[in-house]
Amino acid sequence: MTQGDPVRFERRATLRLGQRELSRLTLVIVVAVLIPLGWGLYKVYRGFKSQRDVVIAQDNLLRLYKAFWGYSADWDGGMPKPDRWADSIGGYISAPPGTQGGKMGALEGPGDGAEPVHYVYNDLAAGYNFDKPDTKRFGDPSRIVLLFERPGAPLNAHVSIPPQIPGNAASESAFYRQLAFPHYSDSGENATTVVLFLNGKIERLRRADFEAAK
Repeated sequence: MTQGDPVRFERRATLRLGQRELSRLTLVIVVAVLIPLGWGLYKVYRGFKSQRDVVIAQDNLLRLYKAFWGYSADWDGGMPKPDRWADSIGGYISAPPGTQGGKMGALEGPGDGAEPVHYVYNDLAAGYNFDKPDTKRFGDPSRIVLLFERPGAPLNAHVSIPPQIPGNAASESAFYRQLAFPHYSDSGENATTVVLFLNGKIERLRRADFEAAK
């Protein structure tokens, strides 16, 4: 630099945000934090709801099984006809005071979808007699489905389900095709349904339990 030359100052780039830019940046950060947090809370809520719904289904099926027994006691051990099974056992369903839906509330339960979950009767069970069980014809009653869940099924819904013989892919496949797995439905192979068997056993079955039947 020679004498008389003007003094030059080096300019450095600086980032200066106005109030509008700062507000937008803050909003982006808040949204980026809230979206995964909200999704995580929603997943926790769905998990708790599904767990509660399974408990309700188990309670409903227990009450319905007791109603089947009450009906059979008045009909020489026999079971109701498929086309009016729910109507037939309606008078035998019990419920504590204040139960939502009263006694008939046991015929409906909650699930993950918008439609309420109802129960489907197995035609095969209609020929069973509690007083005189025909084990030669029916085999083990713990493997004969009595009721299973189906969202939106009409009252008195019924289908024919063969005995669930362990290791028999044909019988498992026939049953699997009837199932909807209305609980934990967003959990893939862990999607769950609740089933009542003829001996009163209530089982929680997952989609993964039918892997070989697919």
